[in-house]
Amino acid sequence: MILNTEKSFGLVSILFHWIMAALFLIQFWIGLTMESEPVLAAKQALIARHVSIGILILALWAIRIVWTLCNRRPALPGGMQQGERRLPRASHVLLLALFGIIPLTGWLLVSTMGGLLPFQIFGLFALPRFGLGASLHAAGIWSVFHAFLAYFMLILAAVHALAALRHQFTLKDGLMVRMLLPGRSLIDE
Repeated sequence: MILNTEKSFGLVSILFHWIMAALFLIQFWIGLTMESEPVLAAKQALIARHVSIGILILALWAIRIVWTLCNRRPALPGGMQQGERRLPRASHVLLLALFGIIPLTGWLLVSTMGGLLPFQIFGLFALPRFGLGASLHAAGIWSVFHAFLAYFMLILAAVHALAALRHQFTLKDGLMVRMLLPGRSLIDE
C-alpha cells in the first residue's frame, strides 16, 4: 500500500499529489493576496512566505520526479480509446513540469530583483540567487511569466479535477477513488 501497483496508487504517490496540490493553492492565494496588501510589513511577510513555500514545492517536486520515475503508473480504465489515454498522460506530464517550472521562474524573479526581495527560506537559511544581475525590466518579465504559468496551472488543475469528477460520477469507473485511498483499483477490475 506504500508503492504504486499496476492497478492502484500507493500512499506515497497519494500524499505527494494532495500535499503538492494544497501547497499550490496556498501559493496561488498568497500570490494574489500579497499583490494587493497595503501594509508594507504584512506584504513583506507574505512575500517571504511565498518564496519559502515555492522552494519547498521545488524540493518536493524534485523528490516526486524521482519517485515517479521509480514507480509504475497504474493503468487507465480499459474502455478508454487511444486518444483518450494520451490526454490524461499529457496533462499529468504538463502539471508535473509546471510544479518545477513555476518555482524556478519565481527564483529567477527574486534573482533579478537584486536585494529588494528576501531569499531566506522559512527564516532558516538563504539560497543563492542566479547570477543574472539586478534588472527591474527582467524582473517584470519574470513576474509576468511566473503569474501566467500559475494561472495556466490553475486552469489545468481545474480541468484535471473536473475530469476526475466525470470519471467518478458519470463514468463510475472508480478512477478518482484511486487517488484518495491507497490500494484501490478501478471498478471494472
